[in-house]
Amino acid sequence: MVELIIIKKYLHEFHDGALLAIKCIGEGHVFSLESAEMDISDMKDSLLLSERRTIKGKLHLELVQSVTVNELIFEDKLKMKYDYGSIFDFDIRDNTVELQISWRNSPQKPYVNDFSTIVINAKKICWGNIPDMVDPLW
Repeated sequence: MVELIIIKKYLHEFHDGALLAIKCIGEGHVFSLESAEMDISDMKDSLLLSERRTIKGKLHLELVQSVTVNELIFEDKLKMKYDYGSIFDFDIRDNTVELQISWRNSPQKPYVNDFSTIVINAKKICWGNIPDMVDPLW
């Protein structure tokens, strides 16, 4: 696991990136994320980039205490609302993660125009960098 302090330096690179998957594990959630394409010269740390020059990995939120979606308390298990989530904003502060997601479907399915703001409070947040993580839509 990469220290969270390193990934926090690159959160702005996730604008126009992708939410690839959401998995619920016990009292936690795992978000598979990919940043937008980066210029290699912007990388100042030891994070390895994918072959598409993106940061890819999994954000682990353990011992989740609360989840809100669009400012409403969410008590069900989080899952992908549609096939693909484009990241509009991504922020991590203390024990809180906020993801703003623009949702869409893959071709052949009906067009959607939906947006969600997901805020999760968790006791532990960490990042696992996985530059060769498979993107299910590629």
